[in-house]
Amino acid sequence: MRPDLQRRIPTAQAPGQGSGYVGRFAPSPTGPLHIGSLTTAVASYLHARQAGGEWLVRIEDIDPPREVAGASDRILTALEALELHWDRTVLYQSSRLEAYTQAARELFDAGLAYQCSCSRSQLRAEGAKRYPGSCRTRDAHSGPTALRVRVDDAGKSFVDNLQGIVRSTLYESTGDFVIVRRDGLPAYHLASALDDAFQGVTTIVRGVDLLDTTAAHRHLRKLLNLQDPHYLHLPVVVNARDQKLSKQTGARGVDIGIPAELAASALGYLGAPVPEELRGARPAQLWKWARRYWSIESLKGIRSIREH
Repeated sequence: MRPDLQRRIPTAQAPGQGSGYVGRFAPSPTGPLHIGSLTTAVASYLHARQAGGEWLVRIEDIDPPREVAGASDRILTALEALELHWDRTVLYQSSRLEAYTQAARELFDAGLAYQCSCSRSQLRAEGAKRYPGSCRTRDAHSGPTALRVRVDDAGKSFVDNLQGIVRSTLYESTGDFVIVRRDGLPAYHLASALDDAFQGVTTIVRGVDLLDTTAAHRHLRKLLNLQDPHYLHLPVVVNARDQKLSKQTGARGVDIGIPAELAASALGYLGAPVPEELRGARPAQLWKWARRYWSIESLKGIRSIREH
């Protein structure tokens, strides 16, 4: 990690002051920043700044097999080039492994989680659409085990401020889900839920592709007595085949040599086309304009936006 990217507080808003709003952008270093992930970053940044709050960056680097060498630095460099300045030091999840282990141990000791020796290939062979609870009462295991958290069959709902009322039943959709993988690494659900609480995140602005994960995160927070944040799930940018832009669908990394064009493009996807007189302006000038004229409410109920 380059020392110059372990950023000072660059905005007028110092941590712990202002509205109490804390937002975040939490990319995984599995590839470069593409226009879809940049659009999400811009929306979360603008929403935090409009609220007079903090905007944090967290690198979710807890899946080494999927990570690309140097991707974390390239993501941060792209944000810097686009003048999306974050508050506080960047948090790397790889520095928090002890905290995840401790939380998982607490859930296990309380009988809220259990060991599971079922492999993915075994579950696929059984045709299971959700985890059937095979190891819920199993005492003896051979080979590596994961740790699963228990869920119940009660339906839950929450209000997403863009997508409306969201209802789910974890028992029917996923069953007991993994919080520690068979290789000993913490699962996304556990790490994300813990870190949002650790950083005091009050509002999560992210893509609607992650809407279904929210039930699992809310379940873990309840078990661990952590406060729930507010949610706003944005429409995702999709390609001509209606696939979310990602490394798997061939999304190209952004060209930070054209920051003004990138900033204008991201604002266009967010329903805030840049006026002609601001074309070519520095990103910081565009963010200042958007803080005054853009409203996230314009994206209510929208789930996808076609790539230009």
